[in-house]
Amino acid sequence: MTGNDMLATLGLRLEDPQESSFTQTAKLDALNIAQKSVVNLVHNAYLSELQVVDSNKAMTGNALAFSELTSAPIRNGIIAIKENAAKWATMIDPGDQKKLENTYLSGTATNPVAYMFSETIYVDGPGATDGIDVWYLKAPTAIAANGTECELNVSLHEAVVDLAESQLWKMDAKVDRAGAAFGNAKAQIDALNARYPAEAPSGIGTKGRG
Repeated sequence: MTGNDMLATLGLRLEDPQESSFTQTAKLDALNIAQKSVVNLVHNAYLSELQVVDSNKAMTGNALAFSELTSAPIRNGIIAIKENAAKWATMIDPGDQKKLENTYLSGTATNPVAYMFSETIYVDGPGATDGIDVWYLKAPTAIAANGTECELNVSLHEAVVDLAESQLWKMDAKVDRAGAAFGNAKAQIDALNARYPAEAPSGIGTKGRG
């Protein structure tokens, strides 16, 4: 759906196509809050439209701040790191960084290790100024009152409208209708998340990069 399609659908659901009770601005605000909520709730596998790559980003002291990326990554949005010698970094949790003091586990130029902490990417292995390629999920483009399609996968558009409807009914103190719209969105998102384990690829090379 386009932004205009979503606005028109909300107008009908709210029984307010003339925007007497809910202004266009209020509906757009609700749609964009809803879009962020869907992104935060759905599995990363359904957010491929938000995948981007920033290539050859120069590090300082083996670190790269999120602010140096073209777009701000969303939640756990860093998918993969590759240093400029074409070596994929093994992604670890920040809490495992202490283990890198073990020489058998520490990153090397041929086996780099990466982790995220305080909105910064740290890479153990390549030189302090080596360039890295960063695969990540960016924030979606804001929904606007025009003919531009919502950036999320079409399977998520209905959930965005449902959550926006729920917020607007809450503003109007219609708790029962807000709950019904929220329930519809949650059911769709839960169904998608439940399907992913069964539909995810399996086999050699699908659980991580060696």
